[in-house]
Amino acid sequence: MNFFRILIEEFKAVFSNGTILLIVLGGSLMYAFLYPTPYKKDVIRKQQIAIIDMDKTNTSRELIFFVSALPQVSIEYVLDSQKAAKDLLLENKIFGYLVIPEGFESNVHKGIPIYLGYVANASYFSVYGTIVEGLNNAANALGDQIKIEMKMIQNHYLVHEANLLTKDSIPLFNSSIGYLNYALAAVLIFILHQTAIGGTMLIGAFQNYENNPDSYYIKASSLQLIIARFLVFGAIYFILFLLFFGFFFQMYHVNIQANWLDFWCFAFVFIFAILSLGIFLGFLIKDTSLPTQIVLVSSLPIVFVLGFIWPSDLIPDFLKYLANFIPAYHGINGFLRLNQMGAHLEQIMPHFFWLLALGGIFSSFAYFYRNRKIKRMKN
Repeated sequence: MNFFRILIEEFKAVFSNGTILLIVLGGSLMYAFLYPTPYKKDVIRKQQIAIIDMDKTNTSRELIFFVSALPQVSIEYVLDSQKAAKDLLLENKIFGYLVIPEGFESNVHKGIPIYLGYVANASYFSVYGTIVEGLNNAANALGDQIKIEMKMIQNHYLVHEANLLTKDSIPLFNSSIGYLNYALAAVLIFILHQTAIGGTMLIGAFQNYENNPDSYYIKASSLQLIIARFLVFGAIYFILFLLFFGFFFQMYHVNIQANWLDFWCFAFVFIFAILSLGIFLGFLIKDTSLPTQIVLVSSLPIVFVLGFIWPSDLIPDFLKYLANFIPAYHGINGFLRLNQMGAHLEQIMPHFFWLLALGGIFSSFAYFYRNRKIKRMKN
């Protein structure tokens, strides 16, 4: 059968199947638009809190003033009891509260350690961290001011104490210290990985279910069919890569530092690996509902072993070993180094060669499995 004819038939089979288009195009684009929506502001600011002032002194009011000046929090209520604050917390009207204990001012001037109560909803770990960080900054600022006032009262000269170590925070690879550059850059790549595997599995599953002996996918040789499938899905994902890295990354202000030649060399080998895996699995599956189930069920476990959401040091060694056989592991780690960290291709060659090897292995499996299947059908 003529290869050009096979290519046209493969193109028609993909673009006439609504389920495949929904997964490949609809899934990719919907996730790219909808998933980042809650994180568009990137850095968490102005979280609603309450303050319980049990001291009601000038010093406690000064602390409240420092807290009100913070960008991280917004004081919604000043209360007299913790019960009222807990009720507001349970109703999600606030996300945390600060307790200023009775005797706060007198203990400050006596030099007695004071314990401030920070309470925040740890179910939202980013919100919790933001509130605690802000309240801690306010308490430290007040403490520094009180030290200066005490020295002035005692007629001590104000001298700048020499710090042996000074902190100069430089957030490498994530200048906003926000969620988008931390996780979204990896999640968008993972979306492409899952939809590509899902789409190529679906076309194989539909054809196995139909199993029409007069169709092009039975008459074509294994090599012709695999190459045609690579070309059709490869063209789709070439466009999606342009859209994701050229448009969505810019729209969400995700860092892009990769050299364009390094980027496309790595992108093509990543596409080769994920399509090879999807094509091979598609030849194995006859149930047309199974590919979407595999993609959905596997997504969360795979995300955790990739090492960007859950610390890689806490992942068991055998899972890290198995992760090497998932194209997403090498693709995401490679793209993060290229795009976010400004690495060159030669610095991520282990990931490059792993993807090349996985693509070769999975496509070989697909070729030999289909050959064997066609021989059984003829016999």
